[in-house]
Amino acid sequence: MLLFATGSAWAAVDVRIEGVDDELRANIEAFVSINQEGVADANPRRIRRLHERAPGDIRRALEPFGYYRPQIESQLQGGSGDWVARYRVEAGERVRLARVRIQLTGPAADDPAFRRAVREAPLTEGAPLAHADYEATKQRFTELTAQRGYLDASWSRSTLRVFPERGTAEAVLELESGPRYRFGEISFIDSEFNESFLRRYLQFEPGDPYDSGALLELQYAFNDSDYFSRVDVSAQRDQAQDGRIPVEVRLHPRPQHRYTFGLGYGTDTGARVSVGREDRWVNSRGHRFATEFQIAEVSNRLHARYSIPLDQPWRERMDLLAAVGEQDIGDGRTRQRQLGIQRVTTHSGWQSTVGVELERTTDEISGESTTRQLVMPRLGVTRGRFNDAVFATRGYRLSADLNGGTETFGSDVSFLRLHLDGYFVRGLWPGGRVLLRGELGRTQIDDVDDLPLSQRFFAGGDQSVRGFSYQSLAPRNDEDDVVGGRYLGVASAELEQLVAGNWGAAVFVDHGNAMNDLNAERRTSAGVGLRYRSPVGVFRVDIARPIDGEGGDARLHLSLGVDL
Repeated sequence: MLLFATGSAWAAVDVRIEGVDDELRANIEAFVSINQEGVADANPRRIRRLHERAPGDIRRALEPFGYYRPQIESQLQGGSGDWVARYRVEAGERVRLARVRIQLTGPAADDPAFRRAVREAPLTEGAPLAHADYEATKQRFTELTAQRGYLDASWSRSTLRVFPERGTAEAVLELESGPRYRFGEISFIDSEFNESFLRRYLQFEPGDPYDSGALLELQYAFNDSDYFSRVDVSAQRDQAQDGRIPVEVRLHPRPQHRYTFGLGYGTDTGARVSVGREDRWVNSRGHRFATEFQIAEVSNRLHARYSIPLDQPWRERMDLLAAVGEQDIGDGRTRQRQLGIQRVTTHSGWQSTVGVELERTTDEISGESTTRQLVMPRLGVTRGRFNDAVFATRGYRLSADLNGGTETFGSDVSFLRLHLDGYFVRGLWPGGRVLLRGELGRTQIDDVDDLPLSQRFFAGGDQSVRGFSYQSLAPRNDEDDVVGGRYLGVASAELEQLVAGNWGAAVFVDHGNAMNDLNAERRTSAGVGLRYRSPVGVFRVDIARPIDGEGGDARLHLSLGVDL
């Protein structure tokens, strides 16, 4: 028994495939039996048998790629210990498609989606044969029949014929689509909302041609509305009658009220506290109401917003706004009372805001108090895309805001103000990223001293030119108080690198100023920072110092927030 056991000792097998590229080699290695798991524990007789089978395995592994006449040399070495199985493969000339026929009969023949699928099919005459292309084409048309409502579709012919001796193949796909089904009645289940309001989310009606993409868009719209914790949109195909498929929308509302509480600190604002409440819906027509009270060392503010969904509630609403507050701006302090109405529309990634605001401000600076009333039409657009809401490695945010007033329509001041803002982030290597930021502003007005502080430009601080205190970069009056300017230009470049876990470091350069003369001096600062990536945003500790002009002492900046 000992001699027998010694003579049949199990051994390892080293399989070597030569002569083909990586893609073919990978498929051969996965296909040949001698390379499968467990072969290393086989006895010599089985290893020799698997080696004899290997050329056939290799041929079958090459066929899906169009190689039907390979030349294979095989060699097996070993016998009592480790084995080496070597296969030299010449794939030979690849079979090509001599004939491709994709034919649609029935209404699908005139359906743009199917006609586009025919044009984009990877099967083309003269192209090298790949079985995967044939299967992918067939699968694409099968999926389209389900998506587009051709529930009775069937293949009248689907063949792939290969003629190895001629080096050619032909692919034939003939699809009988049958009639296209249509949407039937749409019902809403378990909803707190008026059905007429819910139907405004529909982008299709009973009788429209069936399209599963429309159902998916409807589900996305309801999910994004924030009214519902769960949304199930399903086509009741088993209940189809007279070519119509009923649709059921089951909605599970979120809690009606949401409360928020915030506590933080930043070198711009000092300590701050905020308390808020939102009514996700006030009535069955989907109206909302939200209010928030904020207290900080430099500002106090109470604001409220009443939102009314419009005809396309997933992308447009009307907001009624009200706010009261006071804040430090530059070396002054302002008290504000605001009322406003605006229309907010989202389309193709852009959000636009069109509205008008009534603002009454009282500014106190250099011992003087001035009250002004502004009636300001406003237009704003924003667009942002990023791959991570907290710590983006790819993305951008762009915004533009245009507002103004005229004495002709009740404003105490005639002016036009434009503010542009941009932010860009890009990952450079693992853990490293570059962040670019810029701001531009311009105000058209006869005398900037007539403009309320809230409409002037200031620079300096955590989100502006670091190394300078909050809103300290701006024109000054005769009493040397910072009063703001009509122009703004700020740019920043920052390089960050994660060092250990969620901890990282940064170096940066900031440049800019707020001014009344475009030829005025810009200030530049540079610094280093510590970063911590938390679940709620990036905590930043920066030390920056002016590097031009009269220089200055280093300044500490603390902030917490998301990038975009």
